[in-house]
Amino acid sequence: MSDKLQQTFAGHGLRCTKQRRAIFQALSTCRCHPTADELHRLVKEQDADLSLATVYNTLEAFCCAGLAYKLACCGGNGSTRYDTGGEDHLHLRCRKTGKLTDAPDDLGKRILEHLPKELIDELQERIGFEVNKVQVDLVGEFKKNPCQS
Repeated sequence: MSDKLQQTFAGHGLRCTKQRRAIFQALSTCRCHPTADELHRLVKEQDADLSLATVYNTLEAFCCAGLAYKLACCGGNGSTRYDTGGEDHLHLRCRKTGKLTDAPDDLGKRILEHLPKELIDELQERIGFEVNKVQVDLVGEFKKNPCQS
C-alpha cells in the first residue's frame, strides 16, 4: 500500500480503498484523459468485480475533493473526460473524435510560460475572478493516434 497515496487521500478527506487506489493510479498515469467507461475497462483488467457505478461514484468523489476534474468534451460521443489535478498543462483536443491528450511536457511548459502573467493579473482584477489553474486546449485533428506514441 502506497503511504503517499493514502496520505493524499486522507488530506482530501477520502478513505483509501482498493478500488479508489486502482482508479486513481490508472487515471493519473493515463495521458489521454479517459472517460469513465474507458477507465472502467482499464481497471477492470485488474479487478474483475469493479462496477461501472463504482467508477462513476469514485470519479465524482475525486472531483469534489479536488483530486481530479472533468474536462468538457467536443466532438466524438461527447462523454466527459477526466484528468488528475496536477500541474498546469496543455491539452491537445481532436475536434472530430473528441480525443484529448496532454501535449509533451516540455512543449506545453514552454507555451504556458509565454502566457503573460500581467494579463492574467489584469483579468483577475478587472472581473474579480481568481485564477487557480490554467488549462489551455489546442484544438485540431490528430494525424495519428496520440495514445499510442
